[in-house]
Amino acid sequence: MAENAYYTLLTSLPHIDSLFNSRITPISRFQLDKRLSMLSTADQQRLVKIESLLHWDQLDDEVEEKALIHQAERTRAELDSQALNDLIDWRLDMRTIVAALRRKHAGQPAPTEPKWSYGSRYEYIRNHWGSATLGLGSAFPWIPKVVECLRNGECIALEKILLQAVWDHLSHMAMKHSHDFEAVVIYVLRWNLVARWTAYDTEKARVRFRSLVETSLGEFRDQLPTGPEA
Repeated sequence: MAENAYYTLLTSLPHIDSLFNSRITPISRFQLDKRLSMLSTADQQRLVKIESLLHWDQLDDEVEEKALIHQAERTRAELDSQALNDLIDWRLDMRTIVAALRRKHAGQPAPTEPKWSYGSRYEYIRNHWGSATLGLGSAFPWIPKVVECLRNGECIALEKILLQAVWDHLSHMAMKHSHDFEAVVIYVLRWNLVARWTAYDTEKARVRFRSLVETSLGEFRDQLPTGPEA
């Protein structure tokens, strides 16, 4: 798809002002999908795969880990954009880190499977399980805040920290992409964050938080022993 076609699409989309100050999405999903139909068939297919992989609910701890790893590897192999592959890696590394922090908070030991999660950090995390920040506090500065929220049971604050971290990462990425396919992906993922926040239900968040801190990484919940940290 030509760059001017991406420009036409992107300029037709309403600006997404902010994340937490939004009360509704700037455009309905129905209208957004109508605008996205301007993309070529190939781009539409790529966007669907990326959005399906990185959708917030798709990255829940309850997602079957092996299926997620397979989906991520397949999606990356089909993309010709290093920037988007890097985005996938970063977002899934984030998921792995948060899941590991929840495991630690629950007093569970490090997973023992050779490849227990997708990403480039799972072996490093296993080797730094004794560190409060998994040895990644500098690379991911939001980790100490997540640890504090877990310790204090602050479910809403935790969700906001994670949403903000993704928002900031997309904003940084947007500085290098304004009129290309990557910019379209950034817009859609930002839209999803706003949709997530504006649909947020406080009581459901509390229930979800309690469930998350009691669970492990998908199927590995039943494979690993419980008890004091090793």
